[in-house]
Amino acid sequence: MLSLLLTCNPVNADQQTDSQTQYQTLLAYYFAAARTAENDIIEQFVEAGLPINSVNEKGYTALMIATYHGHKQTVKQLLALGANACLEDKRGNTALMAAIFRGEFSIAKTLMKQDCDTEHANKAGQTAEAFAAQFGQQHVLALLTQYKKAKQ
Repeated sequence: MLSLLLTCNPVNADQQTDSQTQYQTLLAYYFAAARTAENDIIEQFVEAGLPINSVNEKGYTALMIATYHGHKQTVKQLLALGANACLEDKRGNTALMAAIFRGEFSIAKTLMKQDCDTEHANKAGQTAEAFAAQFGQQHVLALLTQYKKAKQ
């Protein structure tokens, strides 16, 4: 049924509205699965064709949501399935910034291994390094400094 809903091709305006409503409902379930670490459900959504980097109304991806809720295995799974760790939410924050904000050191380490700009600034002008300093994440700050030196 999931693949049927994802591949629905609307014919008229009423069907298009129904299809959009169904799609938004599916997205809500997808993001709920990321929030609650339901990895098998996430995999089913992706295999059925739901774009892995879909965003909600705040611009959050499933990867950002899993990161924020501290689900390390879900983060790893989403990355393995092709999630883009470099995407920004509507405020310009990345999954790495969410990990730092929440004090998720092991997830931050995982995300730093992705090929993203760790010096990216959000819309408030804050970088991951600024986040780490602001939220007292000294381990992450040291890791970011080490990462910058290694790239030079």
